Amino acid sequence: MLALYKNIKKRRLELNISQQELAEAVGYKGKSMISQVENGLVDLPESMIMKFADALDCTESYLMGWTETNDPQQNDRVMAYAKTILRNKILKEYMDKISELPEEYQNLALTSIDRIYEAYKLTEDIK
Repeated sequence: MLALYKNIKKRRLELNISQQELAEAVGYKGKSMISQVENGLVDLPESMIMKFADALDCTESYLMGWTETNDPQQNDRVMAYAKTILRNKILKEYMDKISELPEEYQNLALTSIDRIYEAYKLTEDIK
């Protein structure tokens, strides 16, 4: 399950907010929808992630698990970067694939990308 869904529940419990209260805050009719969200059964669009962040008094990047702190300035930088990735279909496809891998394979994928990039830069320097 994505960090987003775990973090929504974690933050709701930290704030001692009921599922019904959170549902009303984000515009859902009932607590059953929050239960589905917290169990990873609902794919949340960016607009809803923003509503959850507002309702839970935290940043979007904190909910997504991209930052460990609830720092608005760090959030702005991270979200701008994330939007760039999400707008690029190829990057998004590969980021989704890499995120599903165990950490050791994620590291292997990133090492491979680094090597390909280094080889590319060498060929560019030769030109």
